Amino acid sequence: MFAEKASHAAARHEMFVPGDLVVVGVSGGPDSTALLLWLTDYARERDISLHVAHLNHLLRGRESDEDALWVAELAGRLGWPASVEAVDVLAVKRLRRLSLEDAARQARYAFFARVVERTGGKCLAVGHTADDQVETVVLHWLRGTGLSGLRGMRPVMRYRVADDVRDAVTEIMVVRPLLEIWRDEVERYLQTQNIAPRFDRTNAETVFLRNRVRSQMIPILKSYNPRFGEAMLRLARIASDDYDFVQGHVASAWDLVARVRNREIVFDLQRFLAQPTSLRRYLLREAAGRLVGDVTGIGAAHMDNAASLATAGRTGSQMAWPRNLWITKSYTELRLGFREPRKLPELSAIGQRLTLPGTTRLAGTRWRVETALQATRCPQADLTFHADLDCAAVGPDLIVRRRRPGDRFRPLGMKQEKTLQDFLVDEKVPRDRRDDVPIVASPERIIWVVGLRIDETAKVTPETRTVLHLQFEQNH
Repeated sequence: MFAEKASHAAARHEMFVPGDLVVVGVSGGPDSTALLLWLTDYARERDISLHVAHLNHLLRGRESDEDALWVAELAGRLGWPASVEAVDVLAVKRLRRLSLEDAARQARYAFFARVVERTGGKCLAVGHTADDQVETVVLHWLRGTGLSGLRGMRPVMRYRVADDVRDAVTEIMVVRPLLEIWRDEVERYLQTQNIAPRFDRTNAETVFLRNRVRSQMIPILKSYNPRFGEAMLRLARIASDDYDFVQGHVASAWDLVARVRNREIVFDLQRFLAQPTSLRRYLLREAAGRLVGDVTGIGAAHMDNAASLATAGRTGSQMAWPRNLWITKSYTELRLGFREPRKLPELSAIGQRLTLPGTTRLAGTRWRVETALQATRCPQADLTFHADLDCAAVGPDLIVRRRRPGDRFRPLGMKQEKTLQDFLVDEKVPRDRRDDVPIVASPERIIWVVGLRIDETAKVTPETRTVLHLQFEQNH
């Protein structure tokens, strides 16, 4: 029954044709092992070649190494070549500030994309089952998803992958022949094949949300509806049909409202605002996907907030998104791009006091700092060298200096302090430029890391009585 259902899904969705080379992602667990065994028989009957791909996440010490060896040996016994690599997923997690699950998935699919490209593969086959689909839809529902999340995983889809190794976003075709097969069917099939797969003990650890959903939440939901799994699959199919309908409108509107400029997507603000609210969200999602590939972590709430910025935000307003993305509203545009520091004044002076209000010429440079006291903010299209601060909060004694050992501050929008060193690394300021980033500081703390972020305590609030306007300008 297992083989028949998988073969039927492959034929119905036209996953493979004779002559294809298919990369198979194999962890060594039950699902991917069953996929490889079934594909071996299926491929040989249809003149299809396979290439096995396994990524060692370096999370479970010797067990991870043994998984990699087991997969390589299984591929060899079946007569297929294999690519096995290792990635420090914990390092990826720290670097990108992701959950461990998201970091593992991003690293895994970046590896798969490299293997597909290197081997000339037509697609990547992965072993997601109907149980995985149910868990995915429930997880997305818990997070308040839109149609995109409710559709879950697709049997065949083009998947955008951001690969830091090549600094590129690529697309691969991903196929899931087991998506309508339940986990107990997988286990029965493996018994007939006399194969004992590997088991990842972390799949039982309830520290991970997916594991809690699987072991705790879904059994409770099934007590209300014994056919809960089938109901979720039906919901996913309906949401998928509706999503495809919306995407047709996104494709029609894209060339009218958006264009690519360098490494950013630029929306014509007037035309963007003329689109229906729902379509604005999906246009933003499409833009994020084109820039970073996998849009995991960029959810419906981010789309809503960005759409609100477009309609009600002041000119010059900005908003940070995950994946180092930044949205900026100008008079005529809404721009989505990467947060990259621009050229900053190179200071030769350390600790030069600012004239408040007035003009301070930075000694040894072609830069000056203009300061003014105002009742309201000063609208600016470019906030790189401009900041509006609460005058009472920052005080009258401000200096411009370079960074110092042990510097800490609380970046705007954050709940806790962090070291300036960590902040500059996160903002991808090159190592050889970090000492040149100007710092506006009071005797007590950093007020503004120029070109990047002000301190949370210095921001203008509804209670602000006087706004201190700072502007770095270059002499011509």
